Amino acid sequence: MARTVAAYVHNMIRPVVEGWFVRQCHNPALRMYVYYRPTDTVNPGAFCISPESPGGDWKIVTATAVRTDFTKEHIQSWIYELSRNLPILPYELDLAA
Repeated sequence: MARTVAAYVHNMIRPVVEGWFVRQCHNPALRMYVYYRPTDTVNPGAFCISPESPGGDWKIVTATAVRTDFTKEHIQSWIYELSRNLPILPYELDLAA
C-alpha cells in the first residue's frame, strides 16, 4: 500500500494529540506548546506537546499555546499546517508527495 508524506506526518502527530488531550483534560488551565525534534542521521523527526521543552534537540514550533477550545482534529490539522517546513521527515523515505 502506497503511503503519502501527508499520511506519514499525520501518523506522527496523531498519538501526540491523543496524549495532549488526556493531559489537558486532567488540567484544563495548563498551557501547552508544540515542540519538534528535527530529523538527524539516525532518527526521524518527532513532535511533543508539553508545558515546557523536553530538552535536548527539541525546538518550539510556535509560541502560540495549543488552544483548549479546539477539537483533537483541529489541533492535528493545525500542527500539520505548522509542520510543512520543518525538517521532520527521515532522510531515506520512499513516500509519494
